[in-house]
Amino acid sequence: MHTLTSTIAGHPDFVKTVHVVPAAVTVHTWVDNVRYAGSRKDVLEASRKVDELAARSKVTWKDADTRTASTRYEFIGVDWDHQGRKVGISARLSKKLARDLEEVRKGAMSASGLETLGGRLLHASAIVGVYVGEFYFALKFLRRLTNALNRGEKAVDQTIRLSGSVQRLLDGWVRAVLEKRRMPVAARVPSLTVFVDASLEGWGGVLVDVATNAIEVLGSRWSRKEKGLHINELEALAFELCVSAVPDKYAGGTVTVVVDNTTVQGVARKGACLRSQTLNDAVVNGLTRLRHMNISLSVRWVKSAGNPADLPSRVPLSAISDKNMADMALAVRQFLTGDMGLVV
Repeated sequence: MHTLTSTIAGHPDFVKTVHVVPAAVTVHTWVDNVRYAGSRKDVLEASRKVDELAARSKVTWKDADTRTASTRYEFIGVDWDHQGRKVGISARLSKKLARDLEEVRKGAMSASGLETLGGRLLHASAIVGVYVGEFYFALKFLRRLTNALNRGEKAVDQTIRLSGSVQRLLDGWVRAVLEKRRMPVAARVPSLTVFVDASLEGWGGVLVDVATNAIEVLGSRWSRKEKGLHINELEALAFELCVSAVPDKYAGGTVTVVVDNTTVQGVARKGACLRSQTLNDAVVNGLTRLRHMNISLSVRWVKSAGNPADLPSRVPLSAISDKNMADMALAVRQFLTGDMGLVV
């Protein structure tokens, strides 16, 4: 069915050149749906061409007479507003979540209902930028329930009683998504790059202003209690400490955080970690700080040997020499200009 839809849609991977939609149009196809993206003129031309192909193939499009190019539409639970440069959860998904909230407040739901709620919450949270790690124990509860369903330990129609804490967390999670509803998507100029690293001795950070190339070095030693943590948890704490040091003048800009720990990179991108609450809370605290500053975040990885924050994580700041600073500045330039091995 997907192949048929893609063929009728004029997708370049499925049809001959004569039937392909204009090159300036991006084609997305699903089993029973098609979306074109591009200028209004090109999208309308693609639509006209596809209508001709569909007629020759005796295929009927739903709502063909009313279809038109639009800068705002709802698709797979997302409200896309290109003119207002915003995305949000669709009206249909909002209604479903509102109904789920009513069920949660009753204190009991079916196992399948909770599994569905979990999927909707993850999807909606990704759309509007709610960090799921803020609802750590609710996420852990839903994950355990899903695992029990997959193992056949619970029936899909089994009624699950919600404890007071889980009920409050799910209630808060649904409300957080519904209250945010829409999120602006604005083109921003990169403003700050933050290199982060941790060792068993301490943490280090290098803040680089993209416009001026000014460098600020941060770092300190771990306490005796912190030294007992796993290195991944220490890397997460370093992430939180470095992000918390981002000056207020970068509010509304774009920050790139560079780490050499793939675990922290993954948690920062997903917004949650169920294996360690310490790791989860540290990363989420850093993400929340950036969200409050209206900062757009990207997280990248660098080889340990090329991370300029490695040195301040291992030695006191007072021991860093002018030569060390020059070496760190060189590592920064190599990263920013791409003259080193990177995985994005």
